[in-house]
Amino acid sequence: MLALAWAGPAHAISIAPEEAHSPNADAINTSYWVMIVVVIAVIVVVNAALIAAVLRFRERRGREPSRFAAGRGALRPVVGSLSVLALVIFVYGVIMTEDVREIEPSGPNGLGAAQTAQVGIKGLPASAAIEGSESATGEEPVTGAEPTETSPLQIDAIAQQWLWRFEYPGGQPGQRTFSYGELVVPVDTTVILDLTSTDVLHSWWVPALGGQVQAASGDVTRTWFKADEEGRYAGRSTAFSGTGYPVMRSWVRVVSVPEYLDYVEQLTADLREAQGIVQRRQAEEATPEAATESEGAE
Repeated sequence: MLALAWAGPAHAISIAPEEAHSPNADAINTSYWVMIVVVIAVIVVVNAALIAAVLRFRERRGREPSRFAAGRGALRPVVGSLSVLALVIFVYGVIMTEDVREIEPSGPNGLGAAQTAQVGIKGLPASAAIEGSESATGEEPVTGAEPTETSPLQIDAIAQQWLWRFEYPGGQPGQRTFSYGELVVPVDTTVILDLTSTDVLHSWWVPALGGQVQAASGDVTRTWFKADEEGRYAGRSTAFSGTGYPVMRSWVRVVSVPEYLDYVEQLTADLREAQGIVQRRQAEEATPEAATESEGAE
């Protein structure tokens, strides 16, 4: 007991989930703790009944063990109670699932996005969709449209072996402002992620911000979160995706609104500068070839 008291905490086997920093993650954690309580209660009742039966019907010295005979309906109360419990859990699960799907509007310190929804997303403007593509839920796919006062901040998350690419609003597909590995979002802002994959199945999971969502090639799945506190939140994939799976990690960095706007502006400028350098080098490499072709034609 003394050794255990002085031992360091074993975080790897903690039964508690990570602290929630988004409304949907908070609902998931609440469901987790409710089910923990239900499971513990069932275990206690079952073991208490077993101990009581053993004590009552055990064999004692000089005395025959008590006998128990049950009629046909003796187990009906037990079966009925367990059935009611299962029904209550099912109804609770439906209610909490609907609660997770319905997101809250961005807060007063957010980017100004209005209320919309999530997986099976409701209320997303149809004009934002790209014609000809479909999502896994039958809703509008990856858009890339600029957010307005009536829409959330919508970001595309594209998985590949073995990293994540995040495309921010604005620009054309293929020419968007993007980052790898780390997603930067403003605090207190509703963020919708459109998830897809370029190859195999991947999973998006940032425990502090929500549940797991699968990213599959050819489909678009949506999830959402609204971070309530600035910080850096670690994510992980729970779907094995090949030899480079151990290095495939993701992070969400939550910053203030001005810092987010500065980040996107600087990121855009850096990408344009890099693109300009590449184009200049390509032009320089192509010039000698063009000159050689011209001489050959003469």
